Amino acid sequence: MLPQYRKILYATDLSATARQALRHVAALEECFDAAVTVLHVLPDPLELFSEQAGMDLEQAFGEDGAHWIGQGEYVRAGKAMRQRLAAIAAEDFPTGPPARHFAEAEVRIVCGDPAEQIIQEARKGGYDLIVMGTHGHGRLFGMVLGSVAQQTIRESRIPVLVVPLPDE
Repeated sequence: MLPQYRKILYATDLSATARQALRHVAALEECFDAAVTVLHVLPDPLELFSEQAGMDLEQAFGEDGAHWIGQGEYVRAGKAMRQRLAAIAAEDFPTGPPARHFAEAEVRIVCGDPAEQIIQEARKGGYDLIVMGTHGHGRLFGMVLGSVAQQTIRESRIPVLVVPLPDE
């Protein structure tokens, strides 16, 4: 029996490689009438802000204050991600179902280690396939795929489609 991809997890950092992967997601979505969830992993905003401020903001504002700082970042990131995804879809797929599908896709924004978050989402979401781009640098075996792609492939219990940038 051939595999059926009904739920696809598209992990993106909005880079050029992620945009290449989006084209594959669109093709698979169209072929299998699959539901797509877009996952974007942010670094912990509280850690970033603390680093920029030169102080521990959780300690300064307390746990509740720190929580709201982080929540504001999630809301802004979610809006920006949805706008960017809609713009890319409209540019790459000006007509037809993919533009509509990506405008309606579920978008998840999480914080933490990208590979760990991708694996965690894949496990709890019951996905059939993970699609992601890779930055692959250099010629050494360990550097052919990006570290996030490598770790995701190693730990995933479902197929992972890794899309590199095409040769220029």
